[in-house]
Amino acid sequence: MGSGAAPAVRNTPLWAMPAPTGARLPFYALMFFTFIVLVAPQGLLPALAPLHLALVAATVAAATHLADRLRRAAPLTVSEPEIRLALVLFGLGALSVPTSYWIEGSVQSLLALFGKSLIVFLLIANILVTAERLRGMLWLLTLGSSVPAVTVVKEYLSGDLVGARVQGYLSALTSNPNDVALTLNIAVALAVGLALASRRRGHRIALAAVIALGVAGVVVTFSRAGFIFLTTTLLLYLGRLKKGRSGIVLLLLLLLVLTLNVDGFIARLGTIGDVQTDGSARERWETMGKAFSLMAAHPLTGVGIGQSIIALNDIGGVRWRNIHNVYLEIAVDLGIPALLVYLALLYRALRSVAEARRARLSPLLLLPARVGGGRQRAWSAGDPRARWHRALHC
Repeated sequence: MGSGAAPAVRNTPLWAMPAPTGARLPFYALMFFTFIVLVAPQGLLPALAPLHLALVAATVAAATHLADRLRRAAPLTVSEPEIRLALVLFGLGALSVPTSYWIEGSVQSLLALFGKSLIVFLLIANILVTAERLRGMLWLLTLGSSVPAVTVVKEYLSGDLVGARVQGYLSALTSNPNDVALTLNIAVALAVGLALASRRRGHRIALAAVIALGVAGVVVTFSRAGFIFLTTTLLLYLGRLKKGRSGIVLLLLLLLVLTLNVDGFIARLGTIGDVQTDGSARERWETMGKAFSLMAAHPLTGVGIGQSIIALNDIGGVRWRNIHNVYLEIAVDLGIPALLVYLALLYRALRSVAEARRARLSPLLLLPARVGGGRQRAWSAGDPRARWHRALHC
């Protein structure tokens, strides 16, 4: 690979790629940005809030990456199918603005939410181009997840609940119980993969602690989608492990069984398929029915990016309800063509995992998080900002 060419991510296995010849500052800035978004230290130390550390880190990562590419006369970004699909999805978001229920709100959603997520998506695709960098990011994600895990477990044990559930964590990605469960599930999947790939006992012990905290955190959120995600992850690991290497997953299953003794959790799981007795489930089915009506009424450009809640208010009364299904929400917001593009993006992500597995590129680090994440995204509730951010990082 010449100094003036973008990394051949698709043609060269990640483990075989040489270290980037460019600056390392973009990588460090991206790592710092990830830490700020996940751990949110400004919530623990309010004096940090005026510094806008996440914005500063993302700006530094983007600016130094662009400067390095321009200095080497290299393309500004890799050109992969996933990149092109993400850009098409952004373009469809822009096309939804003129016919939006609330044009100003859609512009804000497009630029402030989707646009920022797209920038981070591009930075990840262009900066995490070696196994060393990917491994560093995975360690940061797994270790950083222990902070919200400890927080929600502490809330549950101390009785600091809202209704019968924990409040969540102060990060935008984990601001409610369902988003906490999703984040911790992804971290558990990555931690199990790292533990199975690690040869150092100290690393495995640390990761086992992260896994235990993650499982406990998922359970105390009382998230039904989170439980489905967790069990799916475990089953996928068990189905792909060789004999004699399943000890850590079996230990995880035992831990899960023990935590099911949390008061009320079994009853909560019993409402997964009981729409009549569970009020929230009944409301979700009603909301999804209205969402299908909106999708049929606005099939091409949707009701406008970020405007599904307002559109639902218009046809079903002012209730301010989320759709609770990311695929249906994209179809309502952006139209059916955008849903097809998103499904193609998800397909490409899963296909990349399959290619990595054939190349023996640590598939244990990737497959359960991809598949389980897709399943929980289909049914989880949560902050629309977090959902749009995760939708691009499928």
